[in-house]
Amino acid sequence: MSQTIHSANVDAAGAAGGGRSYCQELARLTDDWLAELFDEAHDQHPPRKARVALLALGGYGRGELAPFSDLDLLLVHDAKARKVDQEIKPLATALWYPIWDSGVKLGHGVRRLDEQLDLAATDLDSATALLTARPLAGDDSLADEVLAAGRQLWRSRADAHLDELRRRVRARQAGSADVAYHLEPDLKDGHGGLRDVQSLWWAADAGRRIRPEDLIDLEECYDTLVTARVALHRATGRRGDVLRLEDQDATAEEGGWADADALMSSIAAAGRTVAWLADENW
Repeated sequence: MSQTIHSANVDAAGAAGGGRSYCQELARLTDDWLAELFDEAHDQHPPRKARVALLALGGYGRGELAPFSDLDLLLVHDAKARKVDQEIKPLATALWYPIWDSGVKLGHGVRRLDEQLDLAATDLDSATALLTARPLAGDDSLADEVLAAGRQLWRSRADAHLDELRRRVRARQAGSADVAYHLEPDLKDGHGGLRDVQSLWWAADAGRRIRPEDLIDLEECYDTLVTARVALHRATGRRGDVLRLEDQDATAEEGGWADADALMSSIAAAGRTVAWLADENW
């Protein structure tokens, strides 16, 4: 996909509206593009025996793709170690280069199934990435296998993973201002931001009980914060999670708020609720 086509997809997603509906439509359009790229690469460099699957990870895996978010992708396979250079690397190269050429920022990995699961057993970021992973193309049975195994690993190692996650949450909160009370809030990493909601979802996936009414409130607040983040990206034409003073009028207009004061009031209310629920649940 050329940069022109990528821009057209971003514009097309805008027709879906704002917030999570925008992210979902942009993810859908990107899914179609990546499936075509994978099929082309696979046709050019078909592995003789190995299964190969392309997965979306992280926010993209959730179907939540903001205009300037990274594409986090995993090419997983079950080729024998001695066959990787011959059968998998040419396919991966043919897949990654068109994405780089498009101007999209790419986060990517190429791993054997056992390597990916070993990593998910010990590395928190790899473990949480698999929780929201989604198959895009390739062998369905392999994709199902890695997703099921990743979820089972998360639950079986819940105590260790959640201890580390709790430490990270506390460290991040100590190093960032409250979304609700800062003039230029960090919508993603601030205390009461998107990452706090995601961390609670991961805890729920590990079997920790979060009250249904809390989950409903978190969803509503998350919608508000995502809408603001998408509007910020579209208003400024760049990636970013900190809502600067000079960008607040344009972000409010892009996101459908009456003015910057209404935008910031909405964000503050969401941030207060998320921060309280995060602190109480942890």
